[in-house]
Amino acid sequence: MELARRQEGSAESADELARAVESILKRLKRGQAVSLPGVGRLVPDGRRQVRLEPAGKQGGRRGQR
Repeated sequence: MELARRQEGSAESADELARAVESILKRLKRGQAVSLPGVGRLVPDGRRQVRLEPAGKQGGRRGQR
């Protein structure tokens, strides 16, 4: 039973990831920038090229002690 639940959850996760990637690609093809939280932004840059603008350090407390 546990293995079946894991496989079902894994398939659902894979489907969710596929939908997210499809959505990102559609937006980029329309010339729209896409934000990736914690990573930065993907910005269309000319024909079929994408530029990553890394997330700037906002002075947050994450990872600091």
